[in-house]
Amino acid sequence: MTLALPVDSSVVGGLRRARRRRRLADVDLFEALYQAYLAALAVGIVVALGSGVTGDARLGPSALHQVRTHGAAAVGLAVALAVAVALRSGGRGGPLAVEGADVTHVLLAPVDRRAALAGPAIQQLRFGAFAGGTAGAVVGLIAYRRLPGTPGAWVLWGALVGGLAAVAALGAAMAASGRRLSRYAANGLALVVLGWSAADLALGVSSSPFTLLGRLSLWALGFDWTALGGAVVAVLLAALGLALVGGLSLEAAERRSRLVGQLRFAATVRDLRAVMLLRRQLAQERPRTRPWVRLATRPDSGIRLAVWMRGWRGILRWPARRLARLVVLGAAAGVSLRGVWAGSAPLVVVAGLALWLAALEAVEPLAQEVDAADRRDSYPRAEGWIELRHLAVPCVVMAAVGVIGLGAALPLGQIGLVLGVGGSTLVPAVTCAVAGAAVSVVRAPPLAVVGNNLMPELTGLRALGRELLPPVLATAGLLPVLAARAIAVHHHSATAAAANVAVPLLFIPVAVGAWVHTRGQVAAVAGIGGRRA
Repeated sequence: MTLALPVDSSVVGGLRRARRRRRLADVDLFEALYQAYLAALAVGIVVALGSGVTGDARLGPSALHQVRTHGAAAVGLAVALAVAVALRSGGRGGPLAVEGADVTHVLLAPVDRRAALAGPAIQQLRFGAFAGGTAGAVVGLIAYRRLPGTPGAWVLWGALVGGLAAVAALGAAMAASGRRLSRYAANGLALVVLGWSAADLALGVSSSPFTLLGRLSLWALGFDWTALGGAVVAVLLAALGLALVGGLSLEAAERRSRLVGQLRFAATVRDLRAVMLLRRQLAQERPRTRPWVRLATRPDSGIRLAVWMRGWRGILRWPARRLARLVVLGAAAGVSLRGVWAGSAPLVVVAGLALWLAALEAVEPLAQEVDAADRRDSYPRAEGWIELRHLAVPCVVMAAVGVIGLGAALPLGQIGLVLGVGGSTLVPAVTCAVAGAAVSVVRAPPLAVVGNNLMPELTGLRALGRELLPPVLATAGLLPVLAARAIAVHHHSATAAAANVAVPLLFIPVAVGAWVHTRGQVAAVAGIGGRRA
């Protein structure tokens, strides 16, 4: 029998505030405010410039009718996707990640667990509402460039919907973890939420509460009081999460506390590989014990196909959720590029990021080779020889992802145009995405590459460029779409324009491949490290 003593929640809150005061005692308040000011200024400039890139051309009557008819359901499907992801997290003990001290000294003590977790839960809901509201305001500002209405209305309703969507997702996750839903139950509930909103979009109806919430985002085009139903459901989900959060599993809380602490440290030192591995552990993502297809080794393959076969054997043990993630990322890239063709040029960044994330999954055999450097060094070949051959399998995987993107864009445009421009873009898009992911995985940790000869004033710029380089490489492979759109305005062949731009872009994967092949030899000659061929 569990004994819970009545305890005032202010006692636990006072302990947390005291711990926070000690932790922040050495923080310079003015320095922190100055950094926040610089960050807000940089974000403001990027948002202002980014929203201006979309242009001021308003949508025509036909496109505006499509927005009025299907816009709410599309926004509702995006909200449902966020709620579905949150439900999956709730099935694994998320979304709360309390500190280890709280798990050890507070949650294991005979106190009311709901009162002990109310503070972190409210804090997470508050931060989620702020982050979601900020993202919604940015989307509203971009929408104002193409749609009728005042900028204040688009920003206000966008921020409100973004905040409510974040609150609804976090509340649903807290309720799932508080009720200790199994992974299968949480995944099934997530599929129901997604399927309901997808059916609304396909049938042109508004039955899902998240579709009603999507109507709220279009209030700049006209008021619809039924949208308040979606807002009420979002608030109720947050209240339900706060009411049930006390049922959180202690084992899940301890596990998340440990992994999230490591994840934050890896993110602080910008160790992308460690972040990916910890995220998979957090999602309890494990390779299959049996491969999807068992490959037999050919007796005459020899050393030539050893790396190729090893890569496929690893990929054929991927769990189904990783394959589904690649399908979603490929479809997101295709839909985003269709939006680029319609006039929203900044969506090319979204497509580039989607392909880069997919490529990071695809280069997993190369990443494992880099992780196990001792085993790689025992092979009778130079490290560059091995690592370069590990890029072949990811290119095949990303080609499949690119085909999925083409399939997602087909229903949204002319078939011949999509196949022509998309087919011309496929090769540079796939190879540049793999090149960006390979740079992310193979390059040395950031602390080891900061040279002593670099001026201190340039260290920040170098670190920023280092972090932006891989996604920029992946996005560069999509430039043929922008070139084709610019040429199509003048009634010239868009396919030929895309092909002409695609050819020089192939220099990027060739250069990255040469760097991967020779970087170990160059480092050895320079005395930095590495193994000679």
